Amino acid sequence: MAINFLNNVNLNSIQVENIVIEKFASDAAAGTGVVGQLYFDTTADTLKQYVSNTGSGAAGWAEVGSTSVKAGTGIGVTFAAGEATVRNTGLVTVLDGTYIDLSKQGGGDNTQLTADLSAVDGTSIASDRFLTKNNKWATIPFGDITEVQGGTYINVTNQTGPIPIVNHDLTSRTNTTSTASPGYGATFTAVDSVTTNTTGHVTALNVKTITLPSDTNETYTLPIAAGASNSAIMNLTAGGTGSGIKSSVTVFGTTGRIAITEQTGNNGSITVDFPDDVIIVDDLTVGGVITQSQTGETNSFASKLNMNSTKITNLATGTASTDAVNLGQVELLVAGVGVFKGGYNATTDPGTPKISGGSNIALDQGDYFVVTHDGDITFSDTTVSVEVGDFIFANATITASSTPASTQYTFVLADANVAGAGATDGATEKGVSGFDSANFTVSASGWVQLKSQSNANGRKQTLNNTAPCARVEANGLTTFTINLAAASLFGTGALAENVTVEVTQNVSPYQTVYADVTRSGSASISVIFSGSVAVNVYRVLLTHV
Repeated sequence: MAINFLNNVNLNSIQVENIVIEKFASDAAAGTGVVGQLYFDTTADTLKQYVSNTGSGAAGWAEVGSTSVKAGTGIGVTFAAGEATVRNTGLVTVLDGTYIDLSKQGGGDNTQLTADLSAVDGTSIASDRFLTKNNKWATIPFGDITEVQGGTYINVTNQTGPIPIVNHDLTSRTNTTSTASPGYGATFTAVDSVTTNTTGHVTALNVKTITLPSDTNETYTLPIAAGASNSAIMNLTAGGTGSGIKSSVTVFGTTGRIAITEQTGNNGSITVDFPDDVIIVDDLTVGGVITQSQTGETNSFASKLNMNSTKITNLATGTASTDAVNLGQVELLVAGVGVFKGGYNATTDPGTPKISGGSNIALDQGDYFVVTHDGDITFSDTTVSVEVGDFIFANATITASSTPASTQYTFVLADANVAGAGATDGATEKGVSGFDSANFTVSASGWVQLKSQSNANGRKQTLNNTAPCARVEANGLTTFTINLAAASLFGTGALAENVTVEVTQNVSPYQTVYADVTRSGSASISVIFSGSVAVNVYRVLLTHV
């Protein structure tokens, strides 16, 4: 079965391989075509085309090339400068051109012509002409040079030609070395500059005598001297050609944090230590055990730890009776105030056990139930519906037979969280969700399956002139424009660029056909046919990806 294309097919200059033209036994079998249509006539064994005028004044089928001169009628070909004239003379005249010789091989329908240059080997002279690349004849000037000879440091290969090669002679150089170890105040010579000519040859050297300076070594000591309170001084003192203190470095301590003591004199020492009472300005990290051993102090560390209204964090769980405890241990100690009271059956109001009405049970703050049966609970202020899996917490102490209000309880509904959408699994809220029965099946146990014959992203639209489809016929084309954002298709936010299209017949056998489909930057998509196409003839299968 053939595939119907309802618009032009553009191969974009790509070749069609192994193509076979449609075959008929006669023009009548091929029927009435359109201008340019081809078929192969199996009876005449030839290719035919449908032309606007066969020579009879009417359109019809004609053999391809029938308007040209056929073999066997006699063809005359005359070759002139750059052209060939075809005449119905039955004679072919072949003429040689300038520097071109033509020869014939074969005969009849297999005649071949061979063109070749008429040039022969020889020696060019001054009057000879040559064809330039801009298609002009020119002569090459000849001179009187018969030999190229070498000179100083120059040698020539093939001196008499035709192509002499001039080279510079290789020059060898012998290098000499010398060493010297001059002391303070000694002299030595060095090359200061080199002069060369334009050819690169060295023409002069300038040799300079260099005198080294005298010995300037100095000897220094670094004695320690006492500084002001809680400081010491290191003095850089000259003891050679110079004298006296050249530079000093003072090391200072910080009150309450760093203490400085010194042993003065040459080869003295500076001791950096903590003072008796240390102040830590910022964080202190200790890898070992902190031991408090002093007693009788009057400051904040007198046999106790004063946090000055700050908290202790990351305290490990104590295991001995003398260990400190953290907040988690304390919360566990008081957890008995709110305990699990078991299941709550709400089938018969006020339920079992009774948590509402005049005969309610007593509860402590934090006591809670888990609903095991659905039902309604009547309180003094309102009625609350609960389902299996819901939690009921006592907000405060509730005395027995007190007819409590609903506000004295907190109800945590198991299905309160509705499933949400997100970009990733971790960022998506999980909860209760519903499914479109048109696309999914859900069993009593909550098993969800996509219907095998349903595509949640697929739609079908007949090409008619009723919303969301519109038809326009103009300039030899029929255009059906579809609004994909319509509620009957993909709804608000649909983009044409994300929709695939298949065009089919609207009745059996529902054959796939090919039209021109264009997509806008919004929700508009167009299906374009050549010629006039009525409504309801075709439809499109749409898939949003």
